[in-house]
Amino acid sequence: MKEIILDTPEKNKIYMNPQRQRLIRLMQISGEAMTPKQLSKELGISPSAATAHIKKLESLGVLRLDYTKKINGITAKYYALEDVNISLKTNEQQDDSVVNEQEVFLNYMMNENWQGFLEYKKGIWAGENKSRVGAENLSAVHQTEISEDVMSTVHSASVTGDVISSVAFLTDEDAAELKNYIIDFLASHADKQPNTKPWSTTLLAYPVDKR
Repeated sequence: MKEIILDTPEKNKIYMNPQRQRLIRLMQISGEAMTPKQLSKELGISPSAATAHIKKLESLGVLRLDYTKKINGITAKYYALEDVNISLKTNEQQDDSVVNEQEVFLNYMMNENWQGFLEYKKGIWAGENKSRVGAENLSAVHQTEISEDVMSTVHSASVTGDVISSVAFLTDEDAAELKNYIIDFLASHADKQPNTKPWSTTLLAYPVDKR
């Protein structure tokens, strides 16, 4: 997988723009190539503004023109996400502005994903509460049977989102192997397939200072 390193203020500005992040997120969830018109409608911006954002991301190597299609005599351009890994690697040569921009971006990205997860969990809790209240309002004869059915649905119908926090003791080689495995696994599941649904993933891993 190609790696794009955000190591200059110009690259940071292109990629970290909030509207472009929403555009990327929308395309990830869609799992399909999209036109500037489709993106503009979903984002609530003009088609020309969507095109401008697309061109910026295309220049960075994040998006590509996937194919064109004639619609009512007009050639529609469909854009898709490139198979790339975005890296925020830093080095001693980078000035403070680059590091500060990356810190702001990481805070934004983590907060957006965390808020999305909380909204998801609220929906799960609301569904469970609704099912519980409904069961409580039924006759005692049927209550046990339906409660078990509801619980069976909650536990077996689908895998629910979760937060996993742990500490693993890894060599540098182990850490590299784990990172590459995760990147390859996500890349192999980046395209929409039948009977699949989009899952948001936010993976954070770093060596702990034991002092």
